[in-house]
Amino acid sequence: MSPTFPVPARSAPLTARRTEYRPGFLVLTFAGEIDALTLPILERELGTAPPGTTVVDLTKVAFIGLAGARALAAAAERAGAAGRRFGVVANSRTLARLFRITGLAAVVPMFASLSDALRELLAAEVHDTAC
Repeated sequence: MSPTFPVPARSAPLTARRTEYRPGFLVLTFAGEIDALTLPILERELGTAPPGTTVVDLTKVAFIGLAGARALAAAAERAGAAGRRFGVVANSRTLARLFRITGLAAVVPMFASLSDALRELLAAEVHDTAC
């Protein structure tokens, strides 16, 4: 007899927190799981990002499905087309592997920590305003 595995009835909730680090610099912090049931929360938050720089902090995300990775890639492409900056913070090897496999790592700047993202993206802003 083959082993049986429990199938979760619903995913873990996804919470989103918006922090305006400074004018024109938004940090979106997500916690929980990003799957088909919670994807609308991710898409809503990404879709309402203001002009400027957006950092998506996934350090508290336990799981992200392919649809979530695609939503992040689409948001990065929209930001680039509008001349905005976009980055993702992911310190999990599982998330980093998913991003490499899906090609998201080639499209979206990825950072191991929020402090790394802030340092690099703020420095890029200063460089652009100085030129």
